[in-house]
Amino acid sequence: MTRVEYAAAGVILVGSLLPFWLGHYWLDVAFLAAVYAGIASAWNVAGGFSGTSSFGHGLFFGIGAYTSGALFFHFRVSPWLGLGLGAVLAAAVGVIIAWCGVRYRIRGLSFAVLTLAFAEIAWLFVGTFDPLGASRGISLPPATPGLASLQFQSGWSFFLAGLVFLALCQAVAWRVHVTPLGFRYRAVRENETAAQAMGIDPVFVRLSAMALTAALTAIGGSIYAQYLLFLDPRTFFGPDVTIKVILFTLVGGMGSVWGPVVGTALLYPAGEWLRAAFGGRVPGLDILFYGSLVIVCCLTFPAGIVGTIGRLVGRDGTARASTEDT
Repeated sequence: MTRVEYAAAGVILVGSLLPFWLGHYWLDVAFLAAVYAGIASAWNVAGGFSGTSSFGHGLFFGIGAYTSGALFFHFRVSPWLGLGLGAVLAAAVGVIIAWCGVRYRIRGLSFAVLTLAFAEIAWLFVGTFDPLGASRGISLPPATPGLASLQFQSGWSFFLAGLVFLALCQAVAWRVHVTPLGFRYRAVRENETAAQAMGIDPVFVRLSAMALTAALTAIGGSIYAQYLLFLDPRTFFGPDVTIKVILFTLVGGMGSVWGPVVGTALLYPAGEWLRAAFGGRVPGLDILFYGSLVIVCCLTFPAGIVGTIGRLVGRDGTARASTEDT
């Protein structure tokens, strides 16, 4: 690991220990920050590494939540089995969307809009499909607290579950980045024609990137569903999750392994503090904060926090790659 990566890991370690000195509210914030960071890291695998950006990650988030939640609600299927099935289903849907993009030569911003269209269709479908609660949603029955049910009485346990999910997403992102698969992703992102001339299959790159990002995001949705114990179409299929993880990734550093985590660790708790402290007087202040910070980031350090630090210390690799994304 390089100096920047050691520093980022240290920041995350300190951040993960802070909730042990904080109250229950901040434990919830820390859990949600870990889940958002994991999803941002998953989004970065496709959007940052391979250039296959998505505006519709709410689709995969919702698939994971509704697959595990609905199976548990109707048939008392183990949330772990539902989590696995949701990840597989989301990966299959991601591959289908990526194949549509390849088949009809839809790339870049147009492909991102295509993913958003799929998410909106799913939102409308679930919102009118009565077995899934339609627009009323589904209240999941409480189960015996414990690892088997993925339901916990303690906020600490949920926080640790969020950290495990984040560690999984980071492990996948790191593994992709340092292996030949990551090289193929970056080659297609930079120049698809040149990558093909080198023998790299861009179809495999796009399909595998969407499968990975979809499966990981679905796992996050399953965990969040067991935390919330309520499923509704807007929360899980709406654009809120996608917007936040993209903003966190842009600020932290798109295309870098640690960028999404650093961006989430800085932005999400700050936004929640603003919402809790001033939200009653200034509604939407957290959204205004996110938007303003993204504008400042794009104007002053477009490579993101991790990318800019990497340039300042004169290192190659991850940070420089993220700089080239902008």
